[in-house]
Amino acid sequence: MKNLLSLLFLLSLVSSNYAQKTTEWNFKPYFDRYGVDGCFVLFDEANNEFIRYNPAGCDSGFIPASTFKIPHSVIALEEDVVSDTDQVIPWDGHEWQAQKWNQDQTLGTAIKYSCVWVYTGFAGKIGIDKYRKYVQAFDYGNKNLNGPPTRFWLAGEFRISANQQIAFLRKFYHDDLPVSKESIEKVKKLIVLEKGDDWTLSGKTGGGVLNDNDYVM
Repeated sequence: MKNLLSLLFLLSLVSSNYAQKTTEWNFKPYFDRYGVDGCFVLFDEANNEFIRYNPAGCDSGFIPASTFKIPHSVIALEEDVVSDTDQVIPWDGHEWQAQKWNQDQTLGTAIKYSCVWVYTGFAGKIGIDKYRKYVQAFDYGNKNLNGPPTRFWLAGEFRISANQQIAFLRKFYHDDLPVSKESIEKVKKLIVLEKGDDWTLSGKTGGGVLNDNDYVM
């Protein structure tokens, strides 16, 4: 079984103008502890520096799975399939194994609980052609959405590497995407995990089945 730790991101508010540096750290013991293969990439914006473990792994593409919920939520707001982050999205009564899915949702709870049915519902309303335009405009992953049109981020040929995730997140946090700043700011608030006096930790997990033996997250 393989695991890919595809998304670790550090962003500060201090900008820098000097050339980007790359430093390799040995995180192998941490992955070995759990018997998995993986990679680590962090961009320290204050020092304009990439910190990586397993650079080849950081450049390998994998299905985005629920990490796509960050751009997906922005797209849903832009397309007005949901008007705000607290709009109630009615549950249709289908019983899911994940108990937190078996209730009405909002965009906030859908991200928090990684509620797939909310996003497949969005996909049915938005349509694959619009998604193609957005992922091209976002320069997101390999931009190949061949696969189930309402589940293309979970199955099919869509791939994104850890390095590409960082590139997208830098644009996202700098409001450098061709969408409204309002939509971006709403999603930024939804993915906050913890806050301190002078720091904020944000993120979104994602995992998916690659084949009978391999799982990525």
